[in-house]
Amino acid sequence: MADWRAFDISESHFIASTLTPGLKLHLRARDGAAKAMPVLFVHGATFSSRLYDIPHSGVNWLQAAVEAGLSPYALDIRGYGRSKPESFPLEAEPYAQGDEAIADIGDAVDWITARHAGAPVAIVGWSWGSITTARYAIGACAGKVARLVLYAPIFAERNPSWLEMLADPADSSRLAAFKAWRRLDLASTRHRWDAQIPTGCESWRHETVLQALVAASLADDKDSDQTEPPSFRVPNGTFIDLWESFNAREPYDPALLTCPVMLVRGTQDSTSTRTDALALFDRLQAEKRRYVEIANGTHFINAEAQAKDLFGSSHQFIAEL
Repeated sequence: MADWRAFDISESHFIASTLTPGLKLHLRARDGAAKAMPVLFVHGATFSSRLYDIPHSGVNWLQAAVEAGLSPYALDIRGYGRSKPESFPLEAEPYAQGDEAIADIGDAVDWITARHAGAPVAIVGWSWGSITTARYAIGACAGKVARLVLYAPIFAERNPSWLEMLADPADSSRLAAFKAWRRLDLASTRHRWDAQIPTGCESWRHETVLQALVAASLADDKDSDQTEPPSFRVPNGTFIDLWESFNAREPYDPALLTCPVMLVRGTQDSTSTRTDALALFDRLQAEKRRYVEIANGTHFINAEAQAKDLFGSSHQFIAEL
């Protein structure tokens, strides 16, 4: 495979945070048709916008969206990717919590809407991003959201394996031990991903995709070389929301979502489970709603062999009138 940098061709835009003076939020973009529907991709708890802009042929969702006639953007929530604040002390409380993420989404939507002459924006939210984008879409800015795709959605189902890592179900005090951020490297990324791929199904993920995703994530963090092996920093504020959801406490009322909504997950996903996703789907009251499940895929299906099925079903839903 060619060096990943040969595929790293997205534009970078930095927009001002309205919530935090001095903070610049990073937004990736690939040129689509001038009048194409704008789509904002919002990441989850672990990877930044790199999840959608993996510098590898065949699994770059932004490029696939352009080829589908859309105008795609991907946001780095504060603390992720290139949206690092000047001061990012480890000792602080978990950084980039839900309300802050929603404010960042709002800033990105407003910037994109202005760039597209006031057009509403379709939004794709992955994992934790399915919570933050849904909460944004039921707020005061709901009219700015044309369609909502919740990819690998998380809602409100008890998840013992996650709770064992996060905190006691009745006591959130242990969450403070996570501090502002954590570090991830190639080995930890591989370990988490491998845990979802069944034995004998190693072909679901190409090694070069894993390498490109991690290498690009390391390059996006100027302090990645401060450890050996190199590692990139990831905020821990997401754990507050996930602790609530994995304790079966609802983060929002799905009945309040009025825009068309699609839920899509991989069958092997143990974080976004079928029972949780279907419970969420059954609570939706939007006139247009859809549930899609794609076989032979994990929580990271966008970076696996079935990526094109995920892209195609999502783009079709976004483009429908």
